Amino acid sequence: MKSWVGNHPTFSRRRFLQGTAVASASAAGYYLLTPHGPRSDAKASVLVAGGGAAGISITSRLRRALPNARITIVDPATEHYYQPGFTLIACGEFAPADVVRPQSSLIPQGVRWVQDAVTALDPDRKRLETSRNGTLSYDFLVLCPGLQMNFSAIEGLRREDLGRGNVHCIYDFAGAHKCWGAIQRLAETGGRAYFTDTWTKHKCGGAPKKINMLAEDYCRRAGVRDRVDIQLFTAADHIYDVPAFARRLEQIYAERKIPVTMEHRVKKVDVAARRVTFEDRRATSPVMVTYEFDFLHIVPPMSAPDFVKASPISVNPATGQHEDWVPADPATLRHPRYADVYVAGDVAGIPTSKTAAAVRMQAPVLAANLTATIDGRTPPARYDGYTACPFTTEYGKVLMAEFGYDKKPAPTIPFLDPAHEHRTGWILKRYVLKPMYFELMLRGLV
Repeated sequence: MKSWVGNHPTFSRRRFLQGTAVASASAAGYYLLTPHGPRSDAKASVLVAGGGAAGISITSRLRRALPNARITIVDPATEHYYQPGFTLIACGEFAPADVVRPQSSLIPQGVRWVQDAVTALDPDRKRLETSRNGTLSYDFLVLCPGLQMNFSAIEGLRREDLGRGNVHCIYDFAGAHKCWGAIQRLAETGGRAYFTDTWTKHKCGGAPKKINMLAEDYCRRAGVRDRVDIQLFTAADHIYDVPAFARRLEQIYAERKIPVTMEHRVKKVDVAARRVTFEDRRATSPVMVTYEFDFLHIVPPMSAPDFVKASPISVNPATGQHEDWVPADPATLRHPRYADVYVAGDVAGIPTSKTAAAVRMQAPVLAANLTATIDGRTPPARYDGYTACPFTTEYGKVLMAEFGYDKKPAPTIPFLDPAHEHRTGWILKRYVLKPMYFELMLRGLV
């Protein structure tokens, strides 16, 4: 049995060391050091639009691969967030300060940093516009500005409203911290706690379920589960799109008596009255249904940033239409129309989940392929769609969902059944991945 301090699990020293040993072995596979790839003496001008997980890790690799190139990274942020840690803030395992580093400390040496926001892209002229620094030109562009959360697409909701009316969102840094306080109060007062997702592609599709399961676990361990009505509403017609992991999630939700309502899109939130309205799309003609809540977790619709969507770079060559995500070859990450543009991270319109784990595997592929393109060679590297979603199913256990484009499990943790949750995954998620992100991934070492 675990011992507990308040509502947080602790492990005996022996069990923790055992788990840490396995997690360390797992990390060796999960974060295996990758080769640096080919080098080139080319003196091209490379512009990296975006300084998140993708932008920094790709820039680090390009700096080594192209020592004579002029590499510029454009990003307005003063702080860099370890976003996979937001869920752990929302369940009380991390403090907000644990996931933040100054952006200036992460920019690779020898790279010019333009601390500014991109306002427009002109790929036909190989240039972009910024808010304060005017026009920047390039020979090659790496497009990885992340995504934008469109809170206003839900009637009655603004990002500034998070926390008011007990409406929360763990995709927001401050919102994750507010969510933790609200979960603690929920255990004290009881009530109706509804967790939702959204109908668009979104960052870390498992996150709404993670905080849902953690909140339920917190209330159950506090002995107040019978006073809390916890439900999940999903816009999809399934709980997860990888069958091997969906089966276990369905079992967990059934075991814990958490109702799951499918094909419900959040359309309106009345923050003051604490009412949420869904569009029920299960029937031929969708209908609106409204529920009163005491706690609500919301996920806004997401898309590429507006300046990207307004650019020719977002046009799908097959349809001639602008899309919400940037077209890219799923294997090489090269833009299908602009051969001098590569795309990575959340903004990429490729059929995989938008996670830091996906970025980790995209970065070496993109760096190798861009280097080859600059040298006039055929892009040699291939991305297989690998991504990972560590489902925190409860305090102390994680279901490590790893898979590729084929939606088949692709486990890197040895000796463990990937279709079930384990303590090793928790130790990896809670103690190992964050330092590896800051010290190895962003430096282009894994």
